[in-house]
Amino acid sequence: MIAIRPWEDLAAMAVFRSLDIHDHMEAELVRGASATSLALFADWRLAQAHGPLSVIAVTEPGARPFAVVTLGNTGQAGVAQGAMLACDHARHARDLARLALAIRHQMPAWCAARGIHRIEARAWAGHPSASRLLTAIGFAHECDMPGFGLTGSAIFRQFAYTVPAHPPLAIDPEPREREVFDVHA
Repeated sequence: MIAIRPWEDLAAMAVFRSLDIHDHMEAELVRGASATSLALFADWRLAQAHGPLSVIAVTEPGARPFAVVTLGNTGQAGVAQGAMLACDHARHARDLARLALAIRHQMPAWCAARGIHRIEARAWAGHPSASRLLTAIGFAHECDMPGFGLTGSAIFRQFAYTVPAHPPLAIDPEPREREVFDVHA
């Protein structure tokens, strides 16, 4: 069993201290330099405060943190960028599969409620499991993009999740006066 909980610094730091080696390498390629787990935690700590979602996945029983997930704003209406880092993918394969299913199940309603129509995510092409994990969540591979990393030699794979089409909302033919809420009550 797993649970998804709101961001909590100590739980997130536990993930970064035990980060999957390929997740760590991918994060360093994104940064263009080597980085300690504390430096990577600091990057995520800053980013999580500004996005619409930032959570920690934990195993149950015991509530041991194994992954951090965040969505950030891209600056484009209806589009978010997603990222996930986890502890050893082989050791947590079953937990990551459960997390992928939970995200896949909850994502359409969650996105619809927030006006998000597209979530973009990238994965280092050299990562042995990241692309499969994104596909399991429901992301579709769009393209491979060269030119990443300090030397430009890294290739990242672009994925996107698009919210399934929803039926149009019924529009009330007789608009009613908008309710006014007293913010001081």
